[in-house]
Amino acid sequence: MNILKKLTSGFLALILLAGLTPAIAEEDEEELSFEDMIPEVEEGAFEDEADWTITDEVQETIEDLDSWEIDTSVNPDDLELNTELPENVVNILLIGIDTRAKTMDSSAGLQHNDVNMILSIDTEKGTVKLTSILRDMYVTIPGFNTKSRINNAYARGGGQLAMKTINHNFKMNIQYYVTINFFGLASIIESIGGIDVEMTKGEAYAINHYIKEHPPVYDTKDHSERVPLEVEAGTQHLDGIQAVMYARLRTGMKTGNGDFNRTARQRKLLELLLNKIMQDMSLNRLNQLITTTLPYVTTNVNGGTIFNLAYAVLTSDIISRAHNGESLIEQHRIPMDKTYKYLDVDGASVINLSNDNWKTNINALHAFIYGN
Repeated sequence: MNILKKLTSGFLALILLAGLTPAIAEEDEEELSFEDMIPEVEEGAFEDEADWTITDEVQETIEDLDSWEIDTSVNPDDLELNTELPENVVNILLIGIDTRAKTMDSSAGLQHNDVNMILSIDTEKGTVKLTSILRDMYVTIPGFNTKSRINNAYARGGGQLAMKTINHNFKMNIQYYVTINFFGLASIIESIGGIDVEMTKGEAYAINHYIKEHPPVYDTKDHSERVPLEVEAGTQHLDGIQAVMYARLRTGMKTGNGDFNRTARQRKLLELLLNKIMQDMSLNRLNQLITTTLPYVTTNVNGGTIFNLAYAVLTSDIISRAHNGESLIEQHRIPMDKTYKYLDVDGASVINLSNDNWKTNINALHAFIYGN
């Protein structure tokens, strides 16, 4: 069995959970098959080779990816890329939007980018880093005369403007983006059987309260009754909607410091999901994740890029670290503590940084992603 095929499959599942889809661009189609894209490794590398046999169902899904449309509207010459940054790290903007639709239709581009994360993958070391950018940051959106919250960028210009805004304000080089809606993430979590999350009593209470007040249209996978969480501190098993509510909790219901704690929960949830899929991955599971995710995703990432990143990450020690219970993702948050102030703009509270604090956050972000 091809060992790299297993590694690649695990990484593809991570990408799906973060919002990526391994769509194949026209320039990548040629005559390459799924097997051609993965180098061969000696037979008998795994005892569970049956889990990695490409069945007709899996092959059909792989072939369907050839016709999946990626966003070809992004102009790489109009992203304000910082060309002085090292090229060994690929940065991908992960965007979460608050749409309740069960597909990513044309109206999705009109939504605010309430979740903004930079996924940084070092292609030499295979490390994975995740940086949250708070949605209320007061920034310059290129092409507009007045400053605004950063979460207006996607609504005003889709992935193109969202990437350009972050590159402009943080001197970054982001060329790829992925957008997923919240119900899409819930559906993905359901497909892997939910997730165990350690939480506070206040967080459990808030999840139950919100779901009771706003019953979701998204049912549990088996259409069974959703069981409320125990209102107590500790580890609890969350279904898809409960997990998404956990990642979306803010102040107002005993949950802590607003968007700062919320972005920390989002990073924590992604790491828990990554760890779970690394423990028990197979082609059938990957097939399920792909078919579950595709309707919820918009991206300009093509298949060739996915496989290159998969090779870099999954030939590192990430799987052994997962089995040892070690941390898989290094985390960061912008703005950092004590580098910002709240500002009232036309009755709305925004997070404002002085010129010196902008420099501090930019330098810290680059140091986090690239090292000293």
